[in-house]
Amino acid sequence: MYLEKRFNIIQILLLFVGLLLSLFYASHQILTGDQTQMLYKGYMAAYNDVWINYGNAASAVGNVPGSMISYVVALPVILVDSPWSPMLFLIFLHLASYFLLDNVIKDIFKADIRLVFLVLYWLNPWLLFENILYNPSYLFFFSALHVWSAYKQREQSSFFYSFLHILAIGLALQFHYSWIILPLISLYLLYKKMVKVNWFGVFFGVLVVGISLVPYLQTVMKNSAITHHVDDTGRYIGWGGVHVYPVIKAMIYWLRYDSLMF
Repeated sequence: MYLEKRFNIIQILLLFVGLLLSLFYASHQILTGDQTQMLYKGYMAAYNDVWINYGNAASAVGNVPGSMISYVVALPVILVDSPWSPMLFLIFLHLASYFLLDNVIKDIFKADIRLVFLVLYWLNPWLLFENILYNPSYLFFFSALHVWSAYKQREQSSFFYSFLHILAIGLALQFHYSWIILPLISLYLLYKKMVKVNWFGVFFGVLVVGISLVPYLQTVMKNSAITHHVDDTGRYIGWGGVHVYPVIKAMIYWLRYDSLMF
């Protein structure tokens, strides 16, 4: 009962600590290839009005499709001309992802579990590490939006939540190839009848995502090289799921990102 009454105060304090740590990590990031790719795309759009309609080069199968990477850097810079603008926008998305997930958890659990989640998620070194201009860093928000919108559809269908659910998948697609996990989860929930889908919302979500990919498709038609890795590794989408090394690498990442190596 005491924790229930004090949770809001504790939450504000821990959120503030997490924000300070996020700024610390962000200010100590090392600008490498992934960061410079994003900055180049964003600055070309913000300063030269040249919008690059494909994302960062992936490690195996060419550039990520879509224009979203240009937008998440360019629009904050256009709003406030500072290299910190896109960084603060990313931190805002991380904070929004916490509130989306907490909104689900508080509907099921009491304050003690919400506090555990707050510490494990918001103060997690993995999340703090991702306070860098790096395309996978944006997946926290879209994954949280995916969970939240699915949960909202557990009892009745909704045009709005079905639309947001598809939007979460379609925008995650434009940041990292691991987006495929989200539609697979959605199909499982649908198969198990755990969600009630509004098909009009799905249709308009697919339509909006499709429209957002038109500039990318036009670019690919002019230059198909962006869909292939520069070194032609011979890999393909799903390669990591059928070979041993990427799985081991993923397990090592759980240890690497869970450390305070900064």
